[in-house]
Amino acid sequence: MIEFRQVDFAYCVQPLFSKLSFHLARGQYLVLSGPARSGKSTLIQMVAGLMRPDAGEIFVNGREMSSIVSSKKRLREMRRTIAGVGGIYSLLTDRTILENVALAAEIAGQPSRMARKSALETCSKYHLSHIASFYPEMVSEVERRAAQLARAEASHKSLIVADAPTDGLDAKSAEFIHEKLAALPLAGASILYLTSGPGPANGPDGYLWFREGRLTP
Repeated sequence: MIEFRQVDFAYCVQPLFSKLSFHLARGQYLVLSGPARSGKSTLIQMVAGLMRPDAGEIFVNGREMSSIVSSKKRLREMRRTIAGVGGIYSLLTDRTILENVALAAEIAGQPSRMARKSALETCSKYHLSHIASFYPEMVSEVERRAAQLARAEASHKSLIVADAPTDGLDAKSAEFIHEKLAALPLAGASILYLTSGPGPANGPDGYLWFREGRLTP
């Protein structure tokens, strides 16, 4: 689903990645942990095609990124295969929580009326029914994160990127987010989880740590 092969990247001549290699397989839940400025946000932007490596190869869903980013159409198609929580994957501010989730279901192929019905059910599952008609700026941070997860589930994407999805949340809220994330691989989704902390205690298949521009077990 995601593979980095010997990726190098320097930011303002300061090396950030050195021969960075890892592989997120289909249905796997992989946690990448590292301190601030270790390259986690850069890695996510590379997966989204927003940044390019200085050397090496990056594959997303079996396609090498250099062949994708050269075409706006291919890049747009690739991004539609990824669902995200946190970081760059914010909700659409001009749509309500329900509309954000329903739109994801529509893009996944559901007719409008069915998408709204399933969105209502998904909102209920994520304890969002009472704020379904609210816009993102009207709800709390944990509710926005839960809505992003609900949108990810509604989208039926096979690849989910979680960018520090529990940062700034209290322990109970973080546990709720981790619980819902852990259930997604059971439905066949692959999850790449990036964090500056220890990450979720249950669910992941593996952990890798950033150390001096590399990832180690």
